[in-house]
Amino acid sequence: MANKIGFMGLGLFAAMAGGIALGPVVKAVPPVGPSPIAQNGASPLTVDVLKNLSYTIPDQSTYSLNNGVFAGGTFSLNLIKPIAIGDVDQDGDQDAAVILRRQSVVSPDELIYLAVVAVGPNGSPSNPDTYFLGDRVRVQSLVIKDGQIRLNMLKHQQGDPECCPSSLVSEAYQLDAVAGTLQPITLNEQQRQEIHIQDLPSQALPGDQDEPFQPPLDQFQIQL
Repeated sequence: MANKIGFMGLGLFAAMAGGIALGPVVKAVPPVGPSPIAQNGASPLTVDVLKNLSYTIPDQSTYSLNNGVFAGGTFSLNLIKPIAIGDVDQDGDQDAAVILRRQSVVSPDELIYLAVVAVGPNGSPSNPDTYFLGDRVRVQSLVIKDGQIRLNMLKHQQGDPECCPSSLVSEAYQLDAVAGTLQPITLNEQQRQEIHIQDLPSQALPGDQDEPFQPPLDQFQIQL
């Protein structure tokens, strides 16, 4: 019996030393929880998210968009092109800048707003502030760079019909992290030229010409 046990022990040792598989090895796999919201350079913001957020219009109220539209009794609010994705508050997370258009059914006014969307520490996007750009202005390009929201826009000059502004201006805004408000800032000549260089030529866009589509990070789309 002792010889038999010794033989079995030697056989087991030889099998282990020779790399002979004695049976499948089962490894413990830790449970996988839900994926966290992307942060620190990866943007959780998509066009669909931006089209279904709540936005506050200065001196009015907060409106929740449904697929990019809020339809009130006497007015409508739409999310239109362009959209920019980038780090507005410079916290490492990707934020967004969007353009909102408010149209009245009782007047020809077409009020255009710049809205910032910031991603909070919990990963939830919100609209800390919205800035009035003007009546029937045309935002042609929009980009977020160095924490600044920069845009090219057509404004009215003397003699322009209400429908058709012709004066091209470059403007920039920055989010005051303490007050949570958008503040206009002054661009130097080099920064102004950068906006023009980055601007895209006019081109055909798919679908509704005012319908936003997903831009690359830190880039912009064009407005007709």
